[in-house]
Amino acid sequence: MDETGLCYRMAPARSICTKKARGLKKNKTRITIALTANADGTDTLLALFLGRAKQPYRFKKRTAKELGFYYWANEKAWMTGRIFHQWLLNLDRDMRACGRHILLLLDNAASHRMGDGVCTNVRVEFLPPNTTAFLQPMDAGIIATFKLAFRRKQLLWVFDKIKRGDNIDKKAYEVDQLQAMQWSKAIWAEISGKSTVANCFRHTGIIFNGVNESDSPINQTSYGADAELEDVIIRASQLSW
Repeated sequence: MDETGLCYRMAPARSICTKKARGLKKNKTRITIALTANADGTDTLLALFLGRAKQPYRFKKRTAKELGFYYWANEKAWMTGRIFHQWLLNLDRDMRACGRHILLLLDNAASHRMGDGVCTNVRVEFLPPNTTAFLQPMDAGIIATFKLAFRRKQLLWVFDKIKRGDNIDKKAYEVDQLQAMQWSKAIWAEISGKSTVANCFRHTGIIFNGVNESDSPINQTSYGADAELEDVIIRASQLSW
């Protein structure tokens, strides 16, 4: 399990516009997303979303649960010890209900320390300090693949606007929070059904199954998403801006 920030209203660094817009401020509106999967990608949890608003405008009068999301809010849209503690207790309850015992690997962030030693069916182990870049499977390509897929959806969304003849301005990329969460949920479901998760676990050395790493490139899915993203940018840049 690991968290990542997603600036869902920000235009990609390589945008549809072929000329740089000087002085244009980047929209850094952000949600945090926590992704959790087992070592072979066959079992993933619903993404945990963290935002600033307790009841985002686009939710209308519906709750996050009614919309199919696991959502918490705080002032900075960050993971906190209280939120993680509740998430972990819920996970432990679910594992206990189905008679399972699991190992949960985490980085040693302060917000994760609330979960140490509070569960019966979830064993929590922390990665050594300063090793998450090498040992955290989510940082080995899973999160990167997720973000590439999100940017591709965002570009295709703008691309459709252009094809419809909509007026395109600097706010063209500004997806609302509900749309960003819906895209993220769909992307996570898609990624978890591929080999990306298993490849990234294997790359860290946490899991070994006798497959040579050179025979199973960890970023195969990431490279594919990057190529598709490039194709979208090229096609869109050929249209009249």
